[in-house]
Amino acid sequence: MTATAQAIVAALRRSRFRVGNEADMQLSIGEALTGAGFDHDREHRLSAADRIDFMIGAVGLEAKTRCNKRAIFRQLQRYAEHDAIEALILVTGTAIGLPAAINGKPIYLVATGRAAL
Repeated sequence: MTATAQAIVAALRRSRFRVGNEADMQLSIGEALTGAGFDHDREHRLSAADRIDFMIGAVGLEAKTRCNKRAIFRQLQRYAEHDAIEALILVTGTAIGLPAAINGKPIYLVATGRAAL
């Protein structure tokens, strides 16, 4: 785990999120990142077709409330193809198993079930 990704994951796991809808969850995540001192871009465009919810340096973060597992994985695969991404973090309420890396990029999971408001 990169130092930045490790610190982001630790900060997010200490946070609580509003999970009623994805917009509220993204707002909560943004507040948690700001509160932990992480500069971030919201709705960061990786390409004409791909826009990730947050970029924190070279770490991409995608937030999903409840979503189809295959759709989530396919989206993460697309993001992992971009050179700008060195690591990915998925924040979700969906129970999902993920490999340690996708396309050689480490991926980390933050489950909202224990951090929900």
